[in-house]
Amino acid sequence: MISPPQLDDNAPWRQRFRSNSLGYVYVAPMNPSRGIVFASLQGPTKQVSSWDTTSGDLRPLLPESETPSYGWLGPDGNYLYYLKDEKGSELGHIVRVPFSGGPAEDLTPELPPYTLRGFDISRDGSCLAFDAVYEGRYWFYCIALESDGATLAPQLIYSAKEETWACHLSGSGSLLAVKSTRRAPHSRRYTTLVFDTNAGNQVAELWDGFEHSVEPVQFSPVRGDDRLLASTTASGALLPLLWDPRSNERRDLPVPSSEGPVLPLDWSPDGTSLLVQTKTSEHEGLFIYDLNEDDLLPLQHSPGTFRGRSGPYHTGTAASFFGPDGTVWAQWSDAAHPSQLQSLTATDPPRLILPEHDCPPGHPWRSVSFPSSDGVSVQAWLGLPSPNETAGGPVPTVLHVHGGPSGAVSNAFDATSQAWLDHGFAFLSVNYRGSTGFGRDFQEKINGDVGHWELEDMLAARLWLIEEGIADPDRILLEGGSYGGFLTVWALSQEPELWAGGVAPVAIVDWTMNYEDSSAAMQGWAHMIFDGAPSEKPDLYRERSPLTHAPAIQAPLLIFQGRRDSRATPRQMEHFARKMEALKKDFTLVWLDGGHGFSSAAIAEHLQETHLRFAYRVLGLQGPDVD
Repeated sequence: MISPPQLDDNAPWRQRFRSNSLGYVYVAPMNPSRGIVFASLQGPTKQVSSWDTTSGDLRPLLPESETPSYGWLGPDGNYLYYLKDEKGSELGHIVRVPFSGGPAEDLTPELPPYTLRGFDISRDGSCLAFDAVYEGRYWFYCIALESDGATLAPQLIYSAKEETWACHLSGSGSLLAVKSTRRAPHSRRYTTLVFDTNAGNQVAELWDGFEHSVEPVQFSPVRGDDRLLASTTASGALLPLLWDPRSNERRDLPVPSSEGPVLPLDWSPDGTSLLVQTKTSEHEGLFIYDLNEDDLLPLQHSPGTFRGRSGPYHTGTAASFFGPDGTVWAQWSDAAHPSQLQSLTATDPPRLILPEHDCPPGHPWRSVSFPSSDGVSVQAWLGLPSPNETAGGPVPTVLHVHGGPSGAVSNAFDATSQAWLDHGFAFLSVNYRGSTGFGRDFQEKINGDVGHWELEDMLAARLWLIEEGIADPDRILLEGGSYGGFLTVWALSQEPELWAGGVAPVAIVDWTMNYEDSSAAMQGWAHMIFDGAPSEKPDLYRERSPLTHAPAIQAPLLIFQGRRDSRATPRQMEHFARKMEALKKDFTLVWLDGGHGFSSAAIAEHLQETHLRFAYRVLGLQGPDVD
C-alpha cells in the first residue's frame, strides 16, 4: 500500500535531509590536532569547518556561499587549499585561506580557469602539485612553498593530451607520481609515471602491460623513504604493491586470505603497515596489512560501506586513514544510517568521533543479482518499504541507475532512496555494465557502444523485479542523475512502453553538443567511452543521443539542470526542452543556478519533494501535482 504523501514539515524523510551530514574529513599530516570537516552540522547547508581534533571544537572556516566539495590542509595545518569555482561550475583556480580565517589567496592567477584532477602537498611542506585540465590537455604544475608562507610561480612539470590524473608527491617533494592512459588511451588502463620535480624530467615508469592498470596511491611517510604504494590488476584482481622509482625495486604484496579487490588506502606513520580495504559485491572490510609478516589483521566494524580514496581527485589522501590517536579513522555508513567518522581497532567495537546524529533510522538494503540478456550476472541493491510490504502484491517501484558510469552503488546511506521507501515504493539500484568492481570486462563492455549494455542490464532488472513479484509492471519509474540521467532518458526513448515515468537530474541528452560545451576533462572522458571525438564518430554520437529519439518518448519526464554545469551542459538541455515542447511531450524542466552537484541539503530536500509530487501525479496516486 502506497502511503499518502508525507509533505508535512516533520516527516521522517525530511529529517534525514536535515540531519547532521558528514561529507569529508581531512587531518593535517604533520599537525594532527588540526583538521577540516566538510559537512552540514548546524543547518541545511554544507559548510567547511576547522576542527580541533583534540577538543572537538568546530568553527566555520568559509562563508556559507563558499561550499567546495573537497579541500586539503597543508602538512602543518596553517592553510586550507581548495578549488574556487563559480557556483559549482568545477572551473576555477586553486586558492588557500589561513586556518585561523581570512581572505582567499589565488595561487595561479595567470592560468586560465581549469578543472582539477589531482592535488597534493609534500609531507615536508615544500612543494604543492596539481593537475589542471584546460585547452584540451592535462597540465601538471608544481608550486614551491617557502618557509615564511610565500609561494613561487607555478612550474610546468608535464603535459599530456591523453587522460592523466592524480598527483602524489614524495615526502621531500622531489618526486611526483601520476597515472596516465598514454599506453592504452581508449581503455582507461593506467601506467604510473614518476617525474623529478626539480629537473622536470621523467625518471621512471611502472607499467604491467596493455591488459592491466597500475595506479599510484601514496609515497611512504618516512623521511628518506621514496617507496610508492600503488595498486595493480596484473594478477587479475586489484592488489597493492610497493615500488621504489629510483632503484626500480618492486614488491608485490600477496593477500591470500582476501576475497575480491584489495584497495590500499594509507601508510602507518612508521611505514611498517598499511590500511587496506577489501570489497565484494555484498561486503566491504578494513584491515591492517603487516608489511613484515604479509598478513591481514581485520578491524572491528559493522557491515556497510567505507569511503575509500578522497573523491574525484585521487590525491593520495583517503577518507579512511590512520588517525592521530594511533587507531584507524574511517567514514562508515549503511543504507539505514548516515555517514559518520569512527575510530576502529582490531579488538574493540567502533567508537563514534563525529557527528552526533539526530537522523531517523532508514530501511535496510540487501544485495541481489540476476542474469542480463547475454547471461552475465548483474548485481543490484534492493530496498523494500517495510517488512512484508509486498505481501499483498506488487508495488510501485523506482529503478535507479547511478552516475559515472565508473563507480558503483554500495550499501551506503542515501536520503533520496529512503524517501521513496518511506512512501511505500520499492527501490532497486543497479550496478549496470560500466560499473567498477566487477572485473575489467564488465567495466569496459560499454566502451565504443554507449548505452547498449547498460540498457540491457536495466531491462534485466525490470524483468527480475516483476518475476519476483516486487514491482507492478505498469508503475516502474526510472531515476538517475548525470550519466544515470542519460540512461534514464535513453531508456525512455528506446523502450518507451515499459516505463511509467523518469526523473533525470543533470542529464546528458545530446552527446555532440555536450562535448562541444563541456570541460576539457569531460571531453577526454567522452573520447574514451566513444572511442573517438564527435568529428571521428559523428553517427555514433548522434545515434546514442536521447535528443535524436525524443519523438519516441511516451512517459512523463522530469529533469533538473544547472546553469553552470560543465559536465552535463546547459545548451544541449535547452535544445532538448524546445524539441520536447514542440512534440507536446509531458516534460518538466527545472533550472538551478549551480553546477553538476547540489551543495545544499535544503535544495536536495526540495528536489525530492518535487520527485514525489511528480511520481504521485504520473502514477495516478492520491497526492498533489508537481508545482
